[in-house]
Amino acid sequence: MVRKGEKPITYPCFRFFDDNAGGSIINRVTGDSRSVGNFVNNVLFQSLIMVLSLAVYLAYMLSIHVKLTLACLATTPALWLITASFSRKVRPAYERSRELSDSLVLTLVETVQGISAVKGFARERERLDAFQQANRAVREQQQSIFWRVSFFVPTIGFLTQVNVFILLSYGGYLVIRSELPLGAGLVVFAGLLQQFSAQVSNVAQIANTIQQSLTGAQRVFEVLDAPIEIRNPPDAQPLKRAAGAVEFDRVTFAYRPGEPVLEDISFQVRPGECIGILGSTGSGKTTLLSLITRFYDAGQGTVRVDGFDVRRLNLDDLRRNVGLVFQESFLFSNTIGANIAFGHPEAGIAEIENAAKIAAAHEFILEMPMGYDTLLREGGKDLSGGQRQRLAIARAVLLNPSILLLDDPTAAVDPRTETEILEAIECAMKNRTTFIVTHRMNTLRRTDRVLVLEKGRLVQIGTPEELLRLPGPYRNVAALQFGEGKAGRR
Repeated sequence: MVRKGEKPITYPCFRFFDDNAGGSIINRVTGDSRSVGNFVNNVLFQSLIMVLSLAVYLAYMLSIHVKLTLACLATTPALWLITASFSRKVRPAYERSRELSDSLVLTLVETVQGISAVKGFARERERLDAFQQANRAVREQQQSIFWRVSFFVPTIGFLTQVNVFILLSYGGYLVIRSELPLGAGLVVFAGLLQQFSAQVSNVAQIANTIQQSLTGAQRVFEVLDAPIEIRNPPDAQPLKRAAGAVEFDRVTFAYRPGEPVLEDISFQVRPGECIGILGSTGSGKTTLLSLITRFYDAGQGTVRVDGFDVRRLNLDDLRRNVGLVFQESFLFSNTIGANIAFGHPEAGIAEIENAAKIAAAHEFILEMPMGYDTLLREGGKDLSGGQRQRLAIARAVLLNPSILLLDDPTAAVDPRTETEILEAIECAMKNRTTFIVTHRMNTLRRTDRVLVLEKGRLVQIGTPEELLRLPGPYRNVAALQFGEGKAGRR
């Protein structure tokens, strides 16, 4: 519920993060936001000062001699034409510069994050070359902008000096003809024109800063104005403690129009049931889980939890009732205890320890130098894969969710680690509706029913024993893993 006077919470759309690389987002937060600040400091205030000053100087000069003022300002149309032309040409250059900067940051971030692969394959030189190439592209683009600015600024300065030549020529003529006094007229007018020209010269710097700032502002507002697809409905249905029933009713979903990832999916899951999900890469397994948590909304059909359309439920309540364990669980540079309590920061140490015990993580945590207060390195790199997964399971269990989603938690681990994780999962699954994505038969055998997906369609559903007796993808995978197909060919 939103209290009176509070702004409703909005939830960033996952599509935005799907469509924008990490380097681009980092660059928008650091460089582009600074450009917006420069607009306020170096454009808004300076433009206001310049306009007021020009108005005062212009009025004073007109009061001295109208014709001389108009003659001295004859170059003004040329000045504005040159400024407009410069702005029109330099804007795309600044946009291209920001794109190249995004690429540079992305190259650096990927190299740092993938340093193990870089060194493991002895690709240091190639990655260095890639960074230097990206850096060179940024430098060359900046140089092209610099040359345009270098021609533009002196041109504006030259036009202001032409005004002085007109003043000396026409003004001197007026003095000779006694139409303008020398001291109170020409000399004073020359001082005013000098101040006026100094303000006009600022147009070059302001025009350049405007184009740079507008490019940054556009990229910042692309983030701020990104469509919020996942919202709490005004009359959201509260969900304090879900029973755990889940239903997909003719659900179709596509990341891009006309390219469905899931198509006409229908099934029902009873509270406390354990459901395995099997399918080849790209069959829509992870997407199916994402629809339960409303990371995305179904394009067609309905996803229900306890009989309620998830789009009608309070989003915070829904996600508090769902625990997530990803294939590669992310750990923050914080203590072990803080990582377990990430979704429930108010939890006490007793609750954290209980969650760790359920996830079979308590014992190895106590062996750490400072136990639950041990500070983890970036991404939890000082832990093994099995330890990281057990901490992720503990983090999910701490919420005491009614629904537990496990996205291939035993992928790419050795048999011993797999056994440890499965033991932790079995404890975590008690009294919870569980969905587990996996391709391992040892894991699927522990489930009540299995959903088999192929190219976004549900092609088989049943108990592991039933599917093993039926021809189809499930039995084919079992044959490959247990060698039945090979034995049958002998």
